[in-house]
Order: sequence, then C-alpha cells, then structure tokens
Amino acid sequence: MGLIQRLLGDGDEEEQRIEDARESADDALRNSADPDAHGIEDAAVTGVAVVNEGPDEEPVTVPIARFSLGEDVEDPDYDTVWELVGEALRALEPAFEDVFVRHFDVQFTFDGDELFEAEECRRVAVTTDLANRFVSDPGFGVQALREAMTDGHDIDDEVAPVAWGECKDYSQNSGMAVVAGGGAAGASAAACAGAGSGAAGCGGAGGV
Repeated sequence: MGLIQRLLGDGDEEEQRIEDARESADDALRNSADPDAHGIEDAAVTGVAVVNEGPDEEPVTVPIARFSLGEDVEDPDYDTVWELVGEALRALEPAFEDVFVRHFDVQFTFDGDELFEAEECRRVAVTTDLANRFVSDPGFGVQALREAMTDGHDIDDEVAPVAWGECKDYSQNSGMAVVAGGGAAGASAAACAGAGSGAAGCGGAGGV
C-alpha cells in the first residue's frame, strides 16, 4: 500500500471526514469574510493537505484557507491581513476539531485577480495551540496573535509559526495528498489547493 493510501485509509471514510470539515470551514469563512466588507476579491477554504500519519495512523493535515486581495494590490495592508487571518482561524479551528491538524495555512494572493491567478502568494502558518487560544480566549485578539506569531517566527519558513512567508506548494512532495472539492488528489493536482506554483511570486518574503 502506498503512502497516500495509508494516509487516507482503505476506504472513503477518512477522506469524507476531512472533506466534511473543509466544507464546514468553507461555509463559515464565506459567511464571515464578505468580500465587499473586507475589501478583498474572494475567500475560500481551498483544500486540506494530508502530510503525514499520526501515532494512531490517522491522517495529519494542513487545512488551507486562501484570500485574494486583488489585482491592484502590490503591497498588502498588514492590518487587513491579520484581521483576515483571524477570520480564517474562526472558521477553520472549530471545523477541524476532530481532525489531526499539524498547523493551519492562511494564504494570500495579490497583484492579480482570483484565488489562483495572481503574481504573488504569501502565507501565515498558525500552530494549533495559537489557533485554539485565539478562538477560545477573548483576551487573546488579533494583535496578540500577530505579536505571538511574529515573535515565534524564526528563519525557517517551513515550520509554523510563519508570520509572513512563501506559500508552500504541497504538490512538491509526492508522499502527500490533498483533499479538495470532494476528492483526494495526488501531488500532480495539489498545486491549486496548496500554493499555486504557477504564481510568479511564490518565492520571497515581506514585512508583517
């Protein structure tokens, strides 16, 4: 049995459980992150990367929320970015309560239109501990989250917390799968739910 089959189990049960969580989070995000109110083009929970096996052989996942900031945006307003991170976590964390999550990816595309047709892509990768604290502790708001993420982010953009780093293309690893839109895709189809490797700006970082 291959790694992807082991990660998702023998049948559709694990895959369906992850997709149900994705759909729930997507509905919540679309209801809360109104594009007009937030000055963005679009928002969605675009996929869930299945990146490893847990100690009980359950899939280890990275849920992915993505915001399109717009084609005329070259330098994002980071206050807006962090408000949107908060909206994403409020949608993601409760929906994935019963799924083994490694961290949450909140991605931002800009300098181009739509979720997957932009020149630039950056991500904020939030640990589960910080996500849970943000959602459950009224005294730990967006600014506190931002400070904790910035303090915790070192030079490694691969490991959460990442305060503002390169989007990660989960299709780069053939041992990973992505559950998106009702199905599991191998690495060849993971780019859209992951980073969108065709985006010219997937390399490089910026300020927070």
